[in-house]
Amino acid sequence: MKKIVRVLAACAIALSAQSAWATPSTLFWTPATTYIQPFLLPHITYDSYFNDKAMYPMNVGLTMGILPFEKFQAEVGVDAFLPYYNFYFASPAGPLQLNAKLGIPEGAFGEWFPGITAGIYGVGLTAGTSFDVLHAEIGKTFFFGAVTVGGYYGAGGSDAIWSDVDGVVLNRAGFMASYISPDIVFDLKGLTKINFFADVQTGNNAYSAVAGGIGIYFTPSIDILTGPVFFLNKYSQPGISNMMWSVQLDIDIDFGAAPKPPAEPAKS
Repeated sequence: MKKIVRVLAACAIALSAQSAWATPSTLFWTPATTYIQPFLLPHITYDSYFNDKAMYPMNVGLTMGILPFEKFQAEVGVDAFLPYYNFYFASPAGPLQLNAKLGIPEGAFGEWFPGITAGIYGVGLTAGTSFDVLHAEIGKTFFFGAVTVGGYYGAGGSDAIWSDVDGVVLNRAGFMASYISPDIVFDLKGLTKINFFADVQTGNNAYSAVAGGIGIYFTPSIDILTGPVFFLNKYSQPGISNMMWSVQLDIDIDFGAAPKPPAEPAKS
């Protein structure tokens, strides 16, 4: 299954608190996928979230697999959220966050074996950007598509990020789930395939939302994902937004040897 990538950029929340998301391999809004970036295959992403009155800072990220093993894999990544100075952050906290993920891929120990992964994202380089979100998930591909379920826990960040609408009850933990449809293959020049997806993250906090959309693959390694994100707690979002639209560009860069051109026919 081709990687589907999600980025949730830094956002302002009520009472001038701040939050940010860094991006491991994800579906669209959540990290509810057991995909792990292959060994030494860099993945570049550019993500935007916006509506007519508010937006998140843009995100530029890089993720790469770091283990050469077939049955146990890991990835690390870094994200830059811009602009950040006096924009969504109340102070120059810095634009960078780190993430990491490891797991066992689907089918590693038999056709029946599900994918199992766990990781952390939102690891800031300063106190103002460290949210340290732990997550774990299990997923399996069926004839009707891929289904993943899991959960998360926010180990860092201020209480305001994890509070409910009234800012009273802390919701640092929640449920995640996702669905990806089977590929609709075109194999055309400039359009390899499309698929559809949806994911959800509960918790009544700044992370809780339901999202869905379409993935358009121009080549096996270049795609655009686009669709709406509906927030479950609008008071934690910029502009008290119920919804933002997201456009996400993903590029895998394979540094392997280029294919050799076909040999010219011998001249008579």
